[in-house]
Amino acid sequence: MFESLKHWFESSSNENKLFDHADDEAIHIALASLLYRVISSDEKETHKEKHEFAEILKTEFDLNDAQIANLYNQVKQLTSDISNDLETIDHYLKHNPNLRMMFMNKLNHLISLDGVTSNEMDVFYETQKVLFPELSDESEF
Repeated sequence: MFESLKHWFESSSNENKLFDHADDEAIHIALASLLYRVISSDEKETHKEKHEFAEILKTEFDLNDAQIANLYNQVKQLTSDISNDLETIDHYLKHNPNLRMMFMNKLNHLISLDGVTSNEMDVFYETQKVLFPELSDESEF
């Protein structure tokens, strides 16, 4: 009985992870870059936003504080196009609608921490368009 409880706890804790490849630097950078775009889009970086940035990276990749700080500083310097980051994230979410929805929920939470700006919503909608292309297709009724 204890073994089955142990297995249940282990499997339930793994369900919080969106990405299976925690050791892949490409997804670390793409996710951190996207999150940083949200944080910096209103030209003010708050403690709450930085904390949520760190929590998402800790949850998804088991990164420590030093690794997160390094990644944060690295993505602050990037000038890459958002579309490359979104393509990488989409690839790693394995086209699974449940995982994509969980990711959008995390992104939505980050956006809503300090009030929502139009720039943040632009990032959100661009992300939605890439992760859920079926929503942007014109539906015939």
